[in-house]
Amino acid sequence: MATKNYLLVAAIDFGTTYSGYAFSTREDFQKEPTKVYLKQWVDPAGSSMMYNKTSTCILFDESVNFSKFGFEAEAKYQDLIMDNEHKTWYFFRRFKMTLYDKQSSGDGWFIEDETGKQLPALVVFSESIKYLKDSLLEEAKKQQTDIRVGDIKWILTVPAIWSDPAKTFMRRAAVEAGIDTDILTIALESEAAALFVKHLSIDRQLDGKGGDLFRTFVPGSKYIVVDAGGGTIDITAHEVLNDGTVREIIKSNGGNWGGTSVDGEYLDFIKCFLGESVTQSIEQNEPQVFFEVCREFETAKRTIKPQSDMKFNVRIPSQLGEVYANLNPGKDLKSKKFVITKSKKHVFISFIGDKLRLAPKDAEDFFAETVNEITRHLKSLLQEKSGKGIATIILVGGFAESPMLTQAVKSAFPQMRVIIPHEAAWSVLRGAVIFGHDPSLIKEQIHIRS
Repeated sequence: MATKNYLLVAAIDFGTTYSGYAFSTREDFQKEPTKVYLKQWVDPAGSSMMYNKTSTCILFDESVNFSKFGFEAEAKYQDLIMDNEHKTWYFFRRFKMTLYDKQSSGDGWFIEDETGKQLPALVVFSESIKYLKDSLLEEAKKQQTDIRVGDIKWILTVPAIWSDPAKTFMRRAAVEAGIDTDILTIALESEAAALFVKHLSIDRQLDGKGGDLFRTFVPGSKYIVVDAGGGTIDITAHEVLNDGTVREIIKSNGGNWGGTSVDGEYLDFIKCFLGESVTQSIEQNEPQVFFEVCREFETAKRTIKPQSDMKFNVRIPSQLGEVYANLNPGKDLKSKKFVITKSKKHVFISFIGDKLRLAPKDAEDFFAETVNEITRHLKSLLQEKSGKGIATIILVGGFAESPMLTQAVKSAFPQMRVIIPHEAAWSVLRGAVIFGHDPSLIKEQIHIRS
């Protein structure tokens, strides 16, 4: 496959929380391997800021026709909610994690949308990939007007920890989306990220800025890559061989300890705050409200830092107060002074306007279980025989940009180099394009690629 004269190599990173794509020509790769085209997205519900990924959400109309994907799907769904027209539409978000432990091929497999309605999983996944494929092709045609799907080598990334049936299902979804299997490669996210960082060290060495990053990739060196995404933590470890290629020394592994598990802790806290009757009412009648709760927290949690002396502020949707007042006449949600959590901890709270305020330590606790699972797992891997001699931990993925995770890893492994590349969230996409141009860069694997 590597010798065929493709006009482009394109990679689709279909994430739990966000998705995007990147591509480059053979000429671009030969000049500068890490330079790729990244699609820029605008969130219509927010500011005019540009993003290199869009949210992993898809919307179908009442007749199950594809409507919108990403930020546009979120905005349209919110508009439908305001007009109370959303209940007959199908809105799916964060559905990638339904594949986490799938042990079957997906035949007859349905998944639920935000209001509990079901559609075939193959329809939801294939239409999502089709949207990203069509958008990529549209962008590519701006550079090469006559390019077709078959002129492109397509790379679709998946977590290494997924089962073989889950990976096979993603291939089926991509084929259903119009990408023939002979031009499609399924690549492991952590391996793609490692390739990007390895090439980044070469680029920086050429301009005199290599430092620790370059020393990580000299022949004989060993390193572990932690791809911290929204849904999963994907881990692999490599040894650099004399010819500059790498071999896998620890089988790709990980767990469902991504950034969304932190969101889950916060949502559990909010449900304790609201009480059982209010929670049940929202889940049965207005489940989209909890979607907005998570979205607000997803943005605000980036401000949470270890040992901060500033309170944590997060906006609370007005619907929570309205439902609470309806079920608790004469009471105001904002008058509550503390929350008893599932672990029986008393958390004191306050409000300013529509902002919930928490003590810094209480905000940090949302991360505690997740980061502890990650550091415990890393310690067990490094204590294995195959983990001996590993001197560097490389953190990539969107969750790697969280100060709570990076500081936890640095504290747990003070004797090791911990490297977080610039724009760590895009490492998988860029590395997948590099892999598509030159699959031989990974010489030996313990885990078999599908």
